[in-house]
Amino acid sequence: MVLVTRSMTGLLVAGCVLVCGFLLPAPVSAKTQGEQLICLDPGHQLYGNNALEPVAPGSGEKKAKVSSGTRGVVTKKPEYVLTLEASKLLKDKLELLGYRVVMTRESHEVDMSNVGRAQLCNDVQADLAVRIHADGDSSPKTQGMSLLYPAWTKENQGIFAQSKEAAELILNKAVAATQASSRGVVPRSDLTGFNWSTVPSVLVEMGFMTNPDEDRRLSDAGYLNILTQGIADGINEAMAYPADGPDVQESSRIYLPTGTQLYELSNGKFTRTSLGLSPQILEVAATRGNWGKVSTWVGERWLPLGQALTPVHSVDKQIELQANTPFYRSPLDTQPAGRLSAQKVNIREQWQEWVLIETWLGKMWVRE
Repeated sequence: MVLVTRSMTGLLVAGCVLVCGFLLPAPVSAKTQGEQLICLDPGHQLYGNNALEPVAPGSGEKKAKVSSGTRGVVTKKPEYVLTLEASKLLKDKLELLGYRVVMTRESHEVDMSNVGRAQLCNDVQADLAVRIHADGDSSPKTQGMSLLYPAWTKENQGIFAQSKEAAELILNKAVAATQASSRGVVPRSDLTGFNWSTVPSVLVEMGFMTNPDEDRRLSDAGYLNILTQGIADGINEAMAYPADGPDVQESSRIYLPTGTQLYELSNGKFTRTSLGLSPQILEVAATRGNWGKVSTWVGERWLPLGQALTPVHSVDKQIELQANTPFYRSPLDTQPAGRLSAQKVNIREQWQEWVLIETWLGKMWVRE
């Protein structure tokens, strides 16, 4: 069994468009079936935009499209710089867990309103939109981390419960990781980004940049790494799948045609790990719904059993290969690992129209 650490790449906004001196994100595709997508919105930008936009669809109340944010009282670091630093760290940690991540911005030189940021997350059908911010206050003594979520309204009732649960889980994990003061989870009805969101959404207030101690911590690379790991752990818990029903003992073999993330079963949920399996034949020891339990060198883990996981059948037959028959390391490979001369070979295992044979390179796949 091959177990690999998985770091997904090339899944972010691929490039940008220069418009009137500002960089705008290029279009991105919506998530595919079975994919979990997180939309990260690093708060603010190099220049605020005081032009007005509706605070909610159909609302006569208007607010500035995007404010300039706060600034570190000691470090003098602008909030927009801190939020992008934190978002990039968070992106890396989420991709290691196998999530697809889309960011509303990857540069400071953008002009994106709060409505536009929410709509981007809507357009890609994000499973969760996470807005990254830092707080400010007139008193330098005010401190602590908080998680905001959309207050219940008739319009957002479909995303209210999931947003609130995600806020609670993220705050718990982030506070546990950093030992920061907690200001709790707070429902908000006045935030444009929430009111225009049609997907579950939260806003992370990482701490107060107007508090000297928190400002220093938020600019400390070690602390920011721990903080974003806590946020990532909370997001991962919020995205976990319910594990319904009991384990059913199983003894079957399947072919895993693509690299697949492994999950842990804990507290009645399947939660992603940072480990994945490469394409290979697997022994399934138990099932629970559409999930299968497999043994790895780090212990028993679970993976989703999709339609692509067709069982591998034991066979006992002989086939005759034609001259120059290509063989492959995986049935999904586009280029053969080599070619075989005309000969008869014994077959012991078959997956769909593919059979596994012994070659001088080890076990390889041939199309029957």
